[in-house]
Amino acid sequence: MTAQQPMNNIVRVAVQTLAATLGGTQSLHTNGYDEALSLPTEQAAGLALRTQQIIAEESGICDTVDPFAGSYYIESLTNEVEKKLWH
Repeated sequence: MTAQQPMNNIVRVAVQTLAATLGGTQSLHTNGYDEALSLPTEQAAGLALRTQQIIAEESGICDTVDPFAGSYYIESLTNEVEKKLWH
């Protein structure tokens, strides 16, 4: 989050929300775009909530438990991380 250009934080929050959901998060808090400056305003808090709702509704991301299940790319990244951890 950046205080210099807080409106850019709207995009950051949307990307973070999607990434967390794709990663299988069990709980999610989306920051208000102005939290780098102070406590979020009512408008920013409402937009953060709507960000979650729009991503859930319009992407269908919540319709499956593991949207990346069986993905060769994701599995290869996981295997690479595991390999590096063991060596």
